Amino acid sequence: MSAYSDEALIDRENQVLFRELPLAIGHASQLPRPGDFITHDASGVPLLVVRRDDGGVDAFINVCRHRGTRVEAAPHGNKRAFSCPYHGWTYGKRGQLVTIPHERGFACVDKTSRGLVRVAAGEASGIVFVRPAPLAEGEDAALDARAWLGPLVEDLEGFGVSSSVLYGARSVDKALSWKLAIDIFLETYHLRPTHKDTIYPMFFDNLGLVDRVGPHLRNVFPKRTINQLAAEPESSWTLRAHANVLFHLFPNTLVLVQPDHTAVLHVWPNGATRATVASYLLVPEPPASDKARGYWDANAAVLYGATEEDFTMGESIQRGLSSGANREVVFGAFEHALGHFHAEVRRHTHARSV
Repeated sequence: MSAYSDEALIDRENQVLFRELPLAIGHASQLPRPGDFITHDASGVPLLVVRRDDGGVDAFINVCRHRGTRVEAAPHGNKRAFSCPYHGWTYGKRGQLVTIPHERGFACVDKTSRGLVRVAAGEASGIVFVRPAPLAEGEDAALDARAWLGPLVEDLEGFGVSSSVLYGARSVDKALSWKLAIDIFLETYHLRPTHKDTIYPMFFDNLGLVDRVGPHLRNVFPKRTINQLAAEPESSWTLRAHANVLFHLFPNTLVLVQPDHTAVLHVWPNGATRATVASYLLVPEPPASDKARGYWDANAAVLYGATEEDFTMGESIQRGLSSGANREVVFGAFEHALGHFHAEVRRHTHARSV
């Protein structure tokens, strides 16, 4: 029970899972050109991520080294330099301190050591990862995101995640633990009662496959149409046409592969019993017409209609947990992916507390 409500536990998770591990925070298509940037705050650390001239990404804590003001306020854009709005200290794209107005008043300041504080950043399969903790002295700023994802890199690239473009970003706050929000997506036991009038008719009742891949999970949820493949040559089989493939990228990102696009959800803790869910579609190319935009908007409506049904149940669970009716929750054999997820949470937080 404490996993979903204990304040001390969420503090520990914030300090370990959301500071020390690689976190997926966006997509490469948000940073197509040198100088493109995004800001990100949901991890609890204000971040500034910038596309370098050589095509890589740099990430910094979005805080001025003078007196701590937020440097960049815009959510995204393109700039050659970043200037603090308070006193005008200015930083280059690589985070270096370039200008101190009235510099004679700071004779003891070594500009070479007062650049924006770096954090490790990298990309894999088109996903931008950041580890929000300040780099230790001598630590490499290049985050090996491919190593973190392991075999899932090939899966995600095979489904076109790296070549897709972001469409229709949104963010919602929900009254449930971030872990409860992840739980919702890791089983199909709930499909028939929860989604009986929406997406359930497309799927089998309580049928899914789960693979553990390091700390991550690969889930395959077959659709009823998969039976048609028995009459088709194996060379023509396409999994994504007949199943939803859901990747859980530990700790807090869900990548849902659908027939012609992908949906991504990042679940961020907002205290012990609330979460912010940032989501978007990844589509093959930028929609160039009202018809194309209408098509993707309709797909998003189906997704968000189903997830709203899920979150309604999750918020009900969160309220029920505080009632005292249960001393524990029960995961059945069909819900073993949830057990794997919670075991990974405990393994990482415990390993760094002893």
